[in-house]
Amino acid sequence: MIRRVTRREFVRMSGLGATAVALAAQGLSDESAAAAVRLPSYPFTLGVASGDPEPDGVVLWTRLAPDPLNDPDAAGMPPIPVSVEWEVAADPGMRRVVKRGVAKAVPELAHSVHVEVDGLSPAREYFYRFKAGPEMSPVGRTRTAPAPGSRPDRLRFAVASCQQWVGGGYAAYRNMVDEDLDLVLHLGDYTYENSTTRSLADYRALHALYKTSPDLQAAHAAFPFVVVFDDHDVEDNWAGDTPKAPDPDFLTRRANAFQAYYEHLPLRARARPDGAGMLLYRRFTYGDLAELSILDTRQYRDDQACGDGRKEPCPEMYDENRTVMGPEQERWLLDGLTHSTARWNVIAQQIVMAEFDYDPGPGVVVNLDQWDGYPAARDRFLSGIAEFRPSNPVVLSGDWHSSWVNDLKADFAAPDSETLATEFVGTSVSSGAPWSADVVEALPANPHVKFFNGTLRGYLRCEVSPDSWRTDIRAVSNASDSESPVSTLASFVVEDGTPGAVRVPGVEITGITADVMIGGRTNVLQVAITNSTGTAVEVTAAITPPPGWSSDDSSATVAPSASTTLELPITPPADRPGVGMVEVRVSAGNTPIFGPPTRLQLVSVPSGDEVLLALDSGGPSTPVLATYQRLSPLDLWDPAKGYGWLTEVGFRDRGKLDALRRDFTLSRGEPSVLRLAVPAGRHIVQLLTGDASFASGNTMVRIDGALVAESGNDVIPEGQFRWIDFAVDGGAGGRDMDLEITGDLREGYWRICALILQQL
Repeated sequence: MIRRVTRREFVRMSGLGATAVALAAQGLSDESAAAAVRLPSYPFTLGVASGDPEPDGVVLWTRLAPDPLNDPDAAGMPPIPVSVEWEVAADPGMRRVVKRGVAKAVPELAHSVHVEVDGLSPAREYFYRFKAGPEMSPVGRTRTAPAPGSRPDRLRFAVASCQQWVGGGYAAYRNMVDEDLDLVLHLGDYTYENSTTRSLADYRALHALYKTSPDLQAAHAAFPFVVVFDDHDVEDNWAGDTPKAPDPDFLTRRANAFQAYYEHLPLRARARPDGAGMLLYRRFTYGDLAELSILDTRQYRDDQACGDGRKEPCPEMYDENRTVMGPEQERWLLDGLTHSTARWNVIAQQIVMAEFDYDPGPGVVVNLDQWDGYPAARDRFLSGIAEFRPSNPVVLSGDWHSSWVNDLKADFAAPDSETLATEFVGTSVSSGAPWSADVVEALPANPHVKFFNGTLRGYLRCEVSPDSWRTDIRAVSNASDSESPVSTLASFVVEDGTPGAVRVPGVEITGITADVMIGGRTNVLQVAITNSTGTAVEVTAAITPPPGWSSDDSSATVAPSASTTLELPITPPADRPGVGMVEVRVSAGNTPIFGPPTRLQLVSVPSGDEVLLALDSGGPSTPVLATYQRLSPLDLWDPAKGYGWLTEVGFRDRGKLDALRRDFTLSRGEPSVLRLAVPAGRHIVQLLTGDASFASGNTMVRIDGALVAESGNDVIPEGQFRWIDFAVDGGAGGRDMDLEITGDLREGYWRICALILQQL
């Protein structure tokens, strides 16, 4: 029995920890140092990866890139081939080497390396690394597929997609590496272009930027990936040879995008682009347990009908010849499904397949970029499923930045018609879903949708056995914060021989709410609970409070199919305002717990009665925290009040969360000036900033031109806050003091949520 190395053991023993250099002398030759060109600096800045696992081998990838960000085309490499040694071992210490060789990293492929290793044993774990000159790469871990005809008892994998750049932190990947997985399916939008991303150097630079993420690198080093592109890997909503907007150079742009995509991912040589063409649809078999058909729904499709977008159907949409996959790929898919002997037949592709009517009323509005825009193509696929009856078809999709569980019906207009297959749509790794509310509003008109969530980012975790398929919808609280924990929103099971997913019952956390906290007082955090099981369940909620805060547990017995709210008392310190991350822990014996991540940031403030000045900063009519005064753009300097603006500022009202949060004043460009009447003596001013819908940059405060406080150059994650403070001196008789406020993110925006003036 071969014991699998845990993720934490692997990180400790691999180059993701601190031992790669120490392992450099244990197997790979030093001769390459003399034979290879001298590299300007460490070349493995983009990490290592493996992919496309077969029973006897995998693809190993790396790219030599000493300077990936400042040299977008060559990444700091000289324009000559470089020898790169590689080796595969049976242990993470790289002592039991089973394969080794030398590959050439050539400038025509951006000095990327794609090694197709064969001769390995099926269904087992291997470790690998590269060496260029004296430099050693991190150690990666991979796993081969089971042998043909074997009977695996399990296949476990993750589904990811849509990872818009958010600064390098990817909470989904940081949590994914703790999973026990055989592989990761990435269903597209690995990168996001913009209108200026056109040349090969542009796309190389984009991929290099993404690959600098330590979380993405760790995921690639931990598991083999099977990847396929979607629209943003080239251009938003491109279709076949047709760009979204007229562009005579589109095929050149697509060729550049394909070339960079191949150069930066673990793909076999057969996928190497030929100009603007790239063969990516392919099939993987996991013994007799599962067969995975990986589709390309971009390169061969017809242009979107009716001008694209979400619209009422038009006659063009119903053309019987319109295709998503192209005739050749369509035949390949149906032929493979017809002759498959696998227990589970997985169709992994990019776009939502199930019908969805966005009009909650009697009309019909569909998304023309998805399968709804190609109903004849979808009918051909589902008719093939109905006719040839492949065992347990399951469709996996991405693209739409949200989590779905759908029944694929023989007739979507007839809810009682046969369910032919199940579709699981994975949410995005990081990209937002501003259309989420539109989907929620229309859900009653689409009864075949069994689950939807568009507010949380994450991934799918799928476990397949001969008897059942289970999908866990995994979600993180903050996509760009690597430390954000992951939770399971919901789990669904498909039983062998029975199409249609059934939700796993358990205790669901349906909401956690807490108003802004008043320091030194007992506040309440509420946890809403629903018991979807058939028996009464004893549920306990507890808080892991920040240092200096105190809290108590709360318990209740929840009847079958009933709901309750647990109230947890929590008391912040009285002597200072603050922010604190709390972890809410819910337990119910052996009953599974579902719901959003339970780590959240709380804000504490002193009572306005206990300080000299307490301002709640927001709009002219937004709620104001009790005992606080309003600071809006209309509050100009008033000596009688002792505060006010000397310059024009703006505000945002994001909708009430509580009286203090989700509304604030802001501005950009020239410094905004807020005047305070500072009493005699020494005092401290404390500003609450943050509360952004994406991320907050550096809010800076100057007095008489001198910087006195700033929130810092590290961005404040979406929806979070930070207090900044500075001392002021009113002298013997008090004085008026002008605070010059600027920012340096998103064209210089700053934000003020609250301001407190206290005596030192």
